[in-house]
Amino acid sequence: MRSAFKIIIALGLIPLFALSLFCSGPAGEKDYNKFVHETLPNGLNLIIKYNPDSRVYAINILGKDRSLLEPEGKDGITDFVNRMLVKGADGMDANEVQNSLDDIGAEITANDNPYIPYDDRYTSTAYSFIKFETIDEYAYDGTKLFYRIVSKPDFPDDEIGQTMQKVMGLLGMKSGSTYQNARDLCYENLFADFPFSKAVMGNRGSIMRFTREDLADHHKRFYAPNNMIMAIATNVDPDTVKSWVYETFGKMEKSNQDYPSLGMPAKLGGRAEVNHEMDKEQIYIYLGSLCPGLKSPDAPAIDMAASIISSRMKENLREKQGLAYSVGMGVSFMPEFGWLIASMGTGFENYDIARDGMIAEMNKLKNELPTEEELKKAQNSTWGSMLLARASRINQAYYMCKNEFLGVGYDYEDDYISKIRKVTPADIQRVVQDYFDTENMVIASAGKKVG
Repeated sequence: MRSAFKIIIALGLIPLFALSLFCSGPAGEKDYNKFVHETLPNGLNLIIKYNPDSRVYAINILGKDRSLLEPEGKDGITDFVNRMLVKGADGMDANEVQNSLDDIGAEITANDNPYIPYDDRYTSTAYSFIKFETIDEYAYDGTKLFYRIVSKPDFPDDEIGQTMQKVMGLLGMKSGSTYQNARDLCYENLFADFPFSKAVMGNRGSIMRFTREDLADHHKRFYAPNNMIMAIATNVDPDTVKSWVYETFGKMEKSNQDYPSLGMPAKLGGRAEVNHEMDKEQIYIYLGSLCPGLKSPDAPAIDMAASIISSRMKENLREKQGLAYSVGMGVSFMPEFGWLIASMGTGFENYDIARDGMIAEMNKLKNELPTEEELKKAQNSTWGSMLLARASRINQAYYMCKNEFLGVGYDYEDDYISKIRKVTPADIQRVVQDYFDTENMVIASAGKKVG
């Protein structure tokens, strides 16, 4: 790691091993982190992080450009393929796959859990993930088993039918959620005629058209090694782990198909206010607009500005005015572009005042500087959230993949924390004036609407 400094955490809420993601110990103290990063001959981008702090052996695979690579009319096929991985692979049926995982205490996660509200921060239209965890004692056997599951799915016909029924049920549950409908409506309009407008799970029409051949063809292209990033967090010698990867995933065949570039979404022209009518007493509101991407030197200031506005929304709209049962704002980045999202759940009769209140909170920072206290709170909150999110081995592997995909390098956190610490109140006001465009935005809502 680049810097060496001592951090004192007053509340013992953050495990000490998480700190190794951001810093080494004081001068003279040994840094136990060791990284291996190379591209295999078949194109697989491999990152291995060694640290002796845990006996967990964690692998994350990132499939690049999820929505971009989904064929026309087959929205949600990546999510469906992910669900099918454990339904039969390399001659094993679903029970045999599960028994093999149980034998080594392993778990695979490849889809969002729909039963946990708002637990979709790992799910993206930009990429997919497959997470695998076991303990170091079974690291070699786990790598071999994971390879069989990921690289050789069988897509049994009976399991396809059962998976279709399950996904249709999840879509039915989703159709009754004001939060999910408002979110999807916002993305459909914010990214109109752009791949990110697609719903990750697809829709009823696309799901029912999937054939075994469709799934096999998409899997072969999407999970080709030259479209994957693999990160492993382990306490096993990284050169040994690398040899296991060469022995398994290194045998996967590189795809010779063309992979298109994502491009840029179209700029918004004015406000687009759209509503999905639902017979619900509550209404969910999403405000969305575009901004520069992670490569922009303004990205850290945009992030801090969104955090400050989020805190103000919670204090003024939820706590003081009692308008919201949930409210907040955040930003997501691709390398070349980003998008700002503010959201609120409220009673349907509060729609106008809630919408106008969120917009007003954004506009306030255009005319007044945030306080140093507000900025410090945003910086510390981001730092703490990053530490906690990366406390587990599996999340360390996930974020290494994500950062590599975004083109900033697997160890980006060091630089990013330093960058947000340098943001000033004047930077906040400038980026809000330049990029928080409340005149060109999508205002999407779902629920009963007054008027």
